[in-house]
This record gives sequence, structure tokens and C-alpha cells, in this order.
Amino acid sequence: MGVTLQNSRTRGWTYYLLLILSLFSMVNYILRDALGHIPVLGSLVPAWKELMILLLYLAFYQKSKAEGRFDWKASRLHKLILVVAIVAVLSAVFNWVFHPETLRISPKPYTWVPVNLDLSTFVDGIRTLLEGSLYFFVLNALLDDEDTIKDMINAMIIAAFVVACFGIYQKLSGVESPKSWVYSEQESSIKLRVFSTIGNPNALGGYMVLIAPIAISLCLHAKDWLKRSLYGIVSLMLMYTMVMTYSRGAWIGFVAGMALYTLITRNKWLAGIGIVGLIAAPFVAPDVVHRLTLAFTPEYLNKSSNKGRVEFWTRAFDIWKRYPVFGTGLGTAGDSVATRHNMPGATWIDNQYMKLLAETGLAGLLAYVAMIVTPVINGAKAVFGMKQKGSYLYALNAGITAALFGMIVENVTAAIIEDLNVTTHFWVLIAILFAGIRLMREKANA
Repeated sequence: MGVTLQNSRTRGWTYYLLLILSLFSMVNYILRDALGHIPVLGSLVPAWKELMILLLYLAFYQKSKAEGRFDWKASRLHKLILVVAIVAVLSAVFNWVFHPETLRISPKPYTWVPVNLDLSTFVDGIRTLLEGSLYFFVLNALLDDEDTIKDMINAMIIAAFVVACFGIYQKLSGVESPKSWVYSEQESSIKLRVFSTIGNPNALGGYMVLIAPIAISLCLHAKDWLKRSLYGIVSLMLMYTMVMTYSRGAWIGFVAGMALYTLITRNKWLAGIGIVGLIAAPFVAPDVVHRLTLAFTPEYLNKSSNKGRVEFWTRAFDIWKRYPVFGTGLGTAGDSVATRHNMPGATWIDNQYMKLLAETGLAGLLAYVAMIVTPVINGAKAVFGMKQKGSYLYALNAGITAALFGMIVENVTAAIIEDLNVTTHFWVLIAILFAGIRLMREKANA
């Protein structure tokens, strides 16, 4: 019989390491805020996540040595992650060999300017794109018992609840956010888009999109009223915080995720509540509806076409037309890496998929989409076909599947997945989903 995390020989430090990872949003904020400004020591704080990854792999090595075998529990997703990495490297090599100076569009009047894809930019680009998958590799192989998964999920929900409470405190205390976060003069009444400890309302909205569906699902399937009440209160707080971010992408992603949740769980009551909620929204939350519909007004479209999303998406598409197969290389078109490395004309493209289309071409985009959609497909199949609908793993897998799909949809309007807090939770949840599906099957076959 294999050694599990519940066994006294291995539970110790590995178990608490997993809890620290689950509290990532809180730990990262505390380290950044408390130690980030201390000379020398502050410069080491960003490396704590790499230390966490190293310790997790050390824990897996210890577990594998005790079991007498290394079992990575390989899946299609493992191969797809490798394919994305290979395509990213081919994209860089293609540009280094055939286009030593890649061309991209600078700000209007759209003159083409030379941009060198240097090694440091590429390394930063592939780290930003795939470093989070290292959590998946090790956690997928390390997690093997339901109790540990429950504790990890509860820790994640508690951390999100604390972050949400801080955001609500900002709202109640009258904190104001930068005016640049409000796009239109018609929204001058919005004084605050809450950002909490995350530092950005769109990233905070993405974080809520990843955790709220899980809390809702556990609330709906809780066995006793105490748990149902606690999960219910947390769910309401997370959703309220998400609304107060005024992030359209988060709202749309959340609705898309919950629509998929309703479909795969075949919950007719939830479907009815969703329909009623949409009908009542203009009366209950007019500010939310106004901000959503504002995206279709001439004013918004005009601004978006001039240093806004439409302009940036068009720019990325024009880059892709020149380099359709492998793009211009990671870190050359836009978003966090390009702006961090001061690429000429670098800006936020505000669409993860358009950015990858420009930087890695059609080959990179297709590989990436296949990679992030695979967990959703696996989760949807497992939940839809499961007969034991009252189990914890059923509720958890359904919630995670909805959360992942919501994040995929949200990234159509912004590259939120590049945020450290978001990408860490995204890949950790994928690993927990795969472990949950595996445990669900083992129980069904027992």
C-alpha cells in the first residue's frame, strides 16, 4: 500500500507546506508588504515562490523514495504543456535565425520599428507563461487523499474571504482608486474599484472568479446547515467583492463559469435562479448593468479604437499577419513581459489570446488553448458522468471546472492569468481537479 499524506511518516512538513501554498494570496501580501521594503532582504522576497516550488518537489522526492517508485501520473495535459514550451522555443529560434530584428507596430501612426528578442526577454516570457504549470506537475503527483484536498480548499477559501473583507473595508472606509481605472466620463460616480491586497481590481476580480464558484458549489452540496451557512456567507462576500471591482471581464467570466456549472450538474433550480437574476439585474444592480452596456456605446468604441482594446487587438492582429506561424517571440508584443522589458511601443493588449497570437503565431495559440481547455473538458466529463452526486469530490470538481472556465473566458478581455496570484491558483486548482477526478474514479471502482 502506497504512502499517503495522511501517513504520519510523511504528513508533517509536506502537509503544512501545502497549506502555506493554499494561503498564497495572504502569504505573498504579508511578505511583500512586511519585508519587501527592507534592503537586501526585500530583494529576496520575490524568490519565495521558487523556494516553495523547490520544496514541493523535494516533498515529492521524499514520498517517491518511501514508495519505491516515481509516479508522475502522466496525462494528456502533461504532453500539451510540453508542446506549448516547445512551440515557444521554436518561435524564439525562428525569429533569432530568420528575423534577428523582429518587427512590430509602434503606437499610431503605426510605423514598424525593429525590436530585438533578447534571451532575457524570452526567458521571462516563458517563465510568466508556464512557471505556474510546475505546481501542476508536482501536486498532481503528490496529492493522493481527500482530507488533504479538503484542508487545502478550505484554506484557499479562508484566504479569499480575508482578501474580500479587506476589499469591502476599502469600500466602507471611502478609499478612492485612481481615476485612470474608470474608462468613461459616464462612470464618474464610481469612486472606488476595490483592489484589496491584490493591488489591481481586474486581478482581484479574477481571483474571485477562481474561488467563488468553488465556495458556491460546496455551499449547495453541504450536508449540514452550519457548513452550508458558512460557505454561503463566504460565497456572498466573494461575489460582492467581485461586483465592487467593476471588472466587466470578471463578471462575464463568473457568469460563464456558473452557466457551465449549471449545465454539467444539471441543476434546474440554479438555472432558474440565474435567469431571474439576469432579469432583475437592471433593477437590483443598475451600476453593473450600466457598466456592461457602456461597452457597446459609441463613446466607448471611439475611446477603445484610440489607445484602447480595439486598437491594441488590431495591432496584435496586424503583427500576426506578418508572422502567422510562430509570431514575433514571447515578450515582444505586449502585456507584462514586454512592458517590463521596455519594448518599443509595448502596451497592454488586454487579451491573452490576441497577445499569444502575435507573439507565438497560430501554432502557439492553438497549443495554448488546447492546454488550458483540457482540464475543463476533463472536469466537465467527470462531473457530468458521475453517479454519486452528493459527494464532496463531486461538488469540488464541479466548482473547480466552473472556476477554470470562468478564468478562460475572462482572459478574452485582459491577460489576468499573468498576475502571480491568479496564475498560481489557476494551476494549483488544475492539479487538485486532476487528483479529485482520480480519487472519484477510485471510489467508483472500489
